[in-house]
Amino acid sequence: MTLPEPVAITFANTRSSSRRDRIATLTQWRAWVDAWPGLRVAGHAVDASGLLAVRATRDDVQLLLRSATGEGQPGRGPTARLLELARSSSSLDLRWRAGRLTLAVLPHAAPAALFAQHLAHAAFDLLLTGPPLAACQGQDCLKLFVTSRPDRRWCDSAVCGNRTRVRAHNRRQQARQTPTLSEEEPPDRRGPQRKVM
Repeated sequence: MTLPEPVAITFANTRSSSRRDRIATLTQWRAWVDAWPGLRVAGHAVDASGLLAVRATRDDVQLLLRSATGEGQPGRGPTARLLELARSSSSLDLRWRAGRLTLAVLPHAAPAALFAQHLAHAAFDLLLTGPPLAACQGQDCLKLFVTSRPDRRWCDSAVCGNRTRVRAHNRRQQARQTPTLSEEEPPDRRGPQRKVM
């Protein structure tokens, strides 16, 4: 049985490639939040302008987590912004709802700021106390995952793994079909020929 990735990783993975943002719209954001029942009520309170701030935080979280995999340094900007969020006072409130602890937003609080703070904490907690992380080796894939096996290379073997294997197969096929100089026609050593009319 495969356990779901921690919330900080799934949040970072909402930008799965340079061309794909899985929380680009409020509808997509709410679908992502719905997978986390404890975050659902507060998540649905995020509006369109708040979503822009949440997405900026996501990009910072992704850079920070990728640095833990050896994929470079996140730079001072992302780390400083996340530390500032984590240290900020918040209107965070927790409530029991239908037998589950949920994140709640106090009146006059900004739901997006609350979410950003919660997810910054989740990212730092993951790096400080969580399992080792890895970055997918698929071409243009930005996804991260917990290294449950030392030989795991892709976020999803059926997607990124298969694409990598298909590209390798195509390169091998192309190499077999490319003629070598000895197989090509020998060059004409007589020079250019004139047409006879």
